[in-house]
Amino acid sequence: MANNSLINRTINNTFIIIFARIVVGLMFIVVGIGKINNAAEFAEEIRNYLILPEFLLNIAAISISWIELFVGIFILFGIKIKSSSLLVAFMLIVFTTGVIIAMMKGLNINCGCYAQIASQKVGFPKVFENIGLFILTLILLFSNNNRLTIT
Repeated sequence: MANNSLINRTINNTFIIIFARIVVGLMFIVVGIGKINNAAEFAEEIRNYLILPEFLLNIAAISISWIELFVGIFILFGIKIKSSSLLVAFMLIVFTTGVIIAMMKGLNINCGCYAQIASQKVGFPKVFENIGLFILTLILLFSNNNRLTIT
């Protein structure tokens, strides 16, 4: 019972919620803008994973970029937090799975996460970063704290 109380206090703490919204929201806004501005490069980085068929690369690059931008804006400004967090959680699962598959294949490629903002190879640091973002996203998803939100 004490653990449930601690978990509930943590996921409903206003400061933790705002911190999570700022970190997750800004991260997705920044990477979304970077990918929108460099869609061809991002499509090439998706190609390097050797997962998607060729005809889906451009569609995936454009779609992912714009979705990241919009969910980042929504989370940062408290718009539709639950649905935006659910979408971010799903994307993080897909992205992390892709990184793990690339690692298992032995691919030495950029993760494609930051476009031209920064370069990061697939590997455990990226997996751990995604897990951290996933935890923050789960806090947003399961919190009952609706302060400073537009539902």
